[in-house]
Amino acid sequence: MALPELRPARRMAFPTALGMALALSFATTAVAHDARHGPVGDPVPGAIRPGPVRVGLTTVTTDVTAPLAGVTAPGRNELFVVDQIGSLLSLNVSGRPRGPVTPRKVLDVSALLVGPQTSTDERGFLGVAFSPSFVSDGLVYTDTSEAVGPADYHLRPSTDACLRGHSQAPDHLDVVREWRLRTDPATGALGLDPTAPNPGRRLLAIEHPQANHNAGDLHFGPDGFLYITDGDGGGADDQNCQTNFDGNPMFGHPGAGNGQSLDTPLGKVLRINPRRANTQGTLSANGQYRIPPGNPFPGGKVPEIYSFGLRNPFRFSFDAANGQLWVADVGQNDVEEVNLVTGPGLNFGWRVKEGTFLFDPSGFQLKGARSDAFPFSNGPRSPARMTDPVAQYDHDEGTAIIGGYVYRGTQMPALRGHYVFGDTSRRLNNQHGRLFEFNADGRAPATAANRITELQDGPLDAQLIGFGQDTAHELYAMVFGVPGPNGETGAVLRLTQQAP
Repeated sequence: MALPELRPARRMAFPTALGMALALSFATTAVAHDARHGPVGDPVPGAIRPGPVRVGLTTVTTDVTAPLAGVTAPGRNELFVVDQIGSLLSLNVSGRPRGPVTPRKVLDVSALLVGPQTSTDERGFLGVAFSPSFVSDGLVYTDTSEAVGPADYHLRPSTDACLRGHSQAPDHLDVVREWRLRTDPATGALGLDPTAPNPGRRLLAIEHPQANHNAGDLHFGPDGFLYITDGDGGGADDQNCQTNFDGNPMFGHPGAGNGQSLDTPLGKVLRINPRRANTQGTLSANGQYRIPPGNPFPGGKVPEIYSFGLRNPFRFSFDAANGQLWVADVGQNDVEEVNLVTGPGLNFGWRVKEGTFLFDPSGFQLKGARSDAFPFSNGPRSPARMTDPVAQYDHDEGTAIIGGYVYRGTQMPALRGHYVFGDTSRRLNNQHGRLFEFNADGRAPATAANRITELQDGPLDAQLIGFGQDTAHELYAMVFGVPGPNGETGAVLRLTQQAP
């Protein structure tokens, strides 16, 4: 960390990380502020209560700072952990060890990062994905927050009167890089291939106007292509002139915002083919990757877009059994949502909607509240061109959703086919993370019918910031705020079934 007196970083400052997104070709459906709109006081009534399935947590390691994700690599029986401060770590979890595991550093990207600088900084090392052909090609892909410089996608111009005299310089770049690792023949350990480009091959760089809502997860889908999530650019309400957290008016969210705009990668799920020599798809504008066939907007300004209308799709995953794509989108002031991406081109509604609710971005005050927006009416399946979440809950229950996995392991049989996820903190930064689930295989078509239950009797004594899945499809919770000998730290916790 750049400032050692600050606490270790935590990826999601979501409590204050309130974002949104809307725009261009769908601007006709944007919701303008209307005095007739009355806020819904309790969007999702009823409490999330402990269900019949309860889980226990076994500490695998506390030798991490801010673990955001745990993923696997083809041909390796390890859990690879993304530590936000810049390290890709390997944990030997084979045999389900009972005692603490000492991580081994595989890759260090910390020199590239502009964050995290505080415990609520959302920037840093955010995601990793191993090539499906890793056994033969040794390639791994990272998502990092980096200093502003040459970019492939720039902010859309903002000409609002409130911005006159104010800088519109982006806060950072969201960068996707390709690295090549190799196995040490003597030890079998993975490490950076010294013959490969360092700091990796830069595939894609996107300007971000504010420091929050970076998403930054990435995974290869069953189609062999690389999927990447990007947030709406940060701030609050996905609109210009709203007061930013630095006290200045927001910029970089022109018109109806970013989430609905097909002219920006912000607020989207992106899909690329990183193998530029591969003939599948057309070469990208920067020549570093290809646009896969089947992307829904091949002739648009951002042909990488796969789906849109997202605020901060911080974590997503593919179901190991059927390849379905599950995206958890962090809400603004009221509603957290789980989305199922059933095909290309889906619009998940932000900022026209928050969950199933119509959303009023409302007015703003340059010296007033940072976000006075609100859902004003429940509108399932409306507007018709937008896709509702599969499940949702409101801020009576938490502050920011943390996406997980549809469980396909063997150690928690009562949870097979259930989507396991959670919330970072019951209240703003109070380190009361929660573990949730609902029946994914037996889900109902109506959002309200998909009942969410809690997997423990009470909250965690830490903030939940991510999930991991090992080669046996067993699950791990990634947390921050665990007391340690040198202050608070992170931890990787294995989930086990305790009841029934």
